[in-house]
Amino acid sequence: METLTGQVALITGGGRGIGAETAKQLAQLGATVVLVARTRAQLEATADEIRAAGGRAYWFAADVSDEGALREAVQGALGITGNLDILVNNAGFIQAVGPIETSEPSEWWRTLEGNLKGLYLTTRLVLPTMLEQGRGQIVNVLSIAAARAFGGLSAYSCAKAAGLMFTRILAKEVRKRGVRVMAILPGAVDTAIWGTGEGIPEREKMIRPSSVARLIVQMLTTPPDATVDELWVLPQEGVL
Repeated sequence: METLTGQVALITGGGRGIGAETAKQLAQLGATVVLVARTRAQLEATADEIRAAGGRAYWFAADVSDEGALREAVQGALGITGNLDILVNNAGFIQAVGPIETSEPSEWWRTLEGNLKGLYLTTRLVLPTMLEQGRGQIVNVLSIAAARAFGGLSAYSCAKAAGLMFTRILAKEVRKRGVRVMAILPGAVDTAIWGTGEGIPEREKMIRPSSVARLIVQMLTTPPDATVDELWVLPQEGVL
């Protein structure tokens, strides 16, 4: 696998789960990683682990739906080396769960906006630098729910489906300008996003976050004459 020495990667939701595992693996290949998430303690712990292993890691506490805080984080990342080569849009959450008929409108819209707005804002803030450089890679971490219907997950699924179309449109707009845009759609992954409620699939049957991260890294190290537009990744037993 090729080296990423000299490249800077910004990862949202980088304090835990898929984001943290992706940051660790990118750092092992020589990339400088910039972690963005809401929880300082998780960011510090992940950054410390990367540094202890010999990598370079920085972090900024910001909610990706807060444009001002996110702008400061992106500007801070640019201040580290002056370039941004990789963006992994990984931040997301599930809040509005249940049938549409009994859904709470404020929670429904918050879930939709929280998952989609951060994807848009982070991309919008990072993209000008990549276009000016004439190079860059963006991986949007979505969900199999973007392409398959799951009862009780209407807000989250609509957000991820919109994210998939956003990815396709962005790829069409910038692929001839040196920026590669990709999406990964994992099935059930053993992360904290599931919470502790009833109806959760068996965690031992889920995909490990490190496995998804490994596939993201493989996408980012695909030779420059090819691209992985969209990658569906399911647990071994399929949809759980």
